[in-house]
Amino acid sequence: MAKTENLKMAIDKALSDLNLSLRQDSYIQFEPEGVTATVVGEFFHFSIHTWPEFMSCAVDLYTAKDQFYGREIANALAREFKAQEYDLKILTRTQK
Repeated sequence: MAKTENLKMAIDKALSDLNLSLRQDSYIQFEPEGVTATVVGEFFHFSIHTWPEFMSCAVDLYTAKDQFYGREIANALAREFKAQEYDLKILTRTQK
């Protein structure tokens, strides 16, 4: 995902497949390649930074719902990015 328009199309498709809508998104195109994006939805937000030269990206995803919800968003993004492999780490926020 070296270009903003490609990343935006993949994110929009992943969210659409889950019937999720975004409230706000922002993209920064780097030269010669790479994109950073922030995406905000009703019960989630995430940021993505791509490193096309390494065929890699990092995604930080936060959700106000359960782990299943976050896992579904992560899986949809991985499908749209055509990830050959990815590492998903779930951190549970503790209540005080």
